[in-house]
Amino acid sequence: MKRVILGFAVVGLLAAVTPARSSLNECEEDQSAWVFCSGFEEGNFDIWDDWDGNPAPTNTLLEHPGPLDLAGNHVMRLYVPQGQHGADVIKVLPTQHDQLYVRWYAYWEDGYDFGVPNHGSGLHAGARELLAQSGFRPDGTDRFNAYLDHWPAQHRLHLYSYYRGMYQDCPNPEGACWGDHFPCMYDEGSGYCTKAEHRETIPTPVMETSRWYCIEMMVDGGTPTDDPDRADGSLNLWIDGIEYGPWTDLWMRTTAELKLSILSLRLYFHDQHGDAGLLVDHVVVSTEPIGPLDSLTGVEDPPPPSWGSVKEIFD
Repeated sequence: MKRVILGFAVVGLLAAVTPARSSLNECEEDQSAWVFCSGFEEGNFDIWDDWDGNPAPTNTLLEHPGPLDLAGNHVMRLYVPQGQHGADVIKVLPTQHDQLYVRWYAYWEDGYDFGVPNHGSGLHAGARELLAQSGFRPDGTDRFNAYLDHWPAQHRLHLYSYYRGMYQDCPNPEGACWGDHFPCMYDEGSGYCTKAEHRETIPTPVMETSRWYCIEMMVDGGTPTDDPDRADGSLNLWIDGIEYGPWTDLWMRTTAELKLSILSLRLYFHDQHGDAGLLVDHVVVSTEPIGPLDSLTGVEDPPPPSWGSVKEIFD
């Protein structure tokens, strides 16, 4: 008696259930909601828009296994030499949006000091010249933004935001303000964190060096309005897939012309800092939630089945 087993049928079924990726670079995937993507596999900084050209040693591309431990993977390293304050890459997005998500993987190198005051990466709406401006409240037509910082006192992450309705650190009515924190963890309402809905409900993790974190944030400019009571802007933050917001009903803007248009990935210090850098990988800006990566196999798609895979068994 002869039985014929069609081996290619099994191969086809497995490919349909768990399709392999054909590249280490997720940016080659067809994602209609994505506005911008970089896995730093381009080999240079040409897709970025920095006026200084991103010179070494502040900006370098390294071969590194990255968060998925893949051979042949590349990452960006941001490094601030002693005596300097910042390193960054800037992307002027091809389209402007009322709401955006951005996800990236971050690895703070061994020796990094989370106790040093800092500013990090995020999204910006408004003129590029206002990207790093601080100390004054936006007027609703000029800018709003949110960046990822770590709180030096407890080494935990939070969003740092400038927007029309900011209130936490505004010492006088003339508009002098420094960014609001989300979640607000500085007190329990006595001074900074006076709105209970902005205080933390789930503590963000105490940060560690030499490990990868998946960071995702959402910034929504909300409905443009001159009435703060009608504001519906919002922010959200995820770390390794865990959600720590959202923070809602924020008065972000007064005009519809003010939209999110710039991605800034940066490492910035106010004062003295350690001699360690920040690695970044798998950056995506999207109009929809992104989430952590499951895998990138780096293997080629399986070949199509052929009659040569038929096996004859006699018994």
